[in-house]
Amino acid sequence: MVAVPLPPHELKSGTWYFGLRCACDRLHALCEHLFAGKGSESHLDYHEPIEVACECGAVARANRPHKFKTP
Repeated sequence: MVAVPLPPHELKSGTWYFGLRCACDRLHALCEHLFAGKGSESHLDYHEPIEVACECGAVARANRPHKFKTP
């Protein structure tokens, strides 16, 4: 499944998101964490890998996007 990450200019500061990390170390946010980072889940589970094309030309793939907080 090909996913379209949220545009960087739309990400809110100090907000939790689920996303993928590219080999170039960029984080690609896929969706906002609805419970503001609270809870024990550190990732989402998908049945098939999610793919995100990065600006560097690489494609990040994962079945489990992890949560992270924006600065």
